[in-house]
Amino acid sequence: MEQHVRLDAQEAALDALLAVLDVTVEVPGDERVARLEARASGFAQYHRIGHKRQAAYRRLAADREAAHRLYPLVLDALLADDDASSPRWLAQVLVSVGGRRRLQEELAAAVADGDPLRQVCAVGAWRWAEAVDGPLAERFLTARREAAERCTDPWVRVRLAD
Repeated sequence: MEQHVRLDAQEAALDALLAVLDVTVEVPGDERVARLEARASGFAQYHRIGHKRQAAYRRLAADREAAHRLYPLVLDALLADDDASSPRWLAQVLVSVGGRRRLQEELAAAVADGDPLRQVCAVGAWRWAEAVDGPLAERFLTARREAAERCTDPWVRVRLAD
């Protein structure tokens, strides 16, 4: 799966969430970002996404009712974020309003039934849901293995492998 496809999906999910939250994100110009973009295509978008994620997190952390009401949109944004560490912010919001078990159930379902990007993102978010061993963790691992076996995209398969 191409990086620009993943970044576009992640930014679109955050934009949808921010629109409902009525939050506008202004990303200041930064010469360092421009230099990095020249060497690593996609960096400027990645940087912009980081600002959007933090704006959404701050708003949701400050407004528990909005976080509860917008749980599905927050989950969509989480399941479009394939970064290794950034899912913790949105996972933290979801755990605080829906509980750890609910988020784990959602992640297991995304791995079992989601499209390849949602599957990869669910795998990445699993650690932030602080899942423990047990039937749900086994169900998640089984779904992960089955998804990896079905997968034809090498990038996705590597991320689904355990």
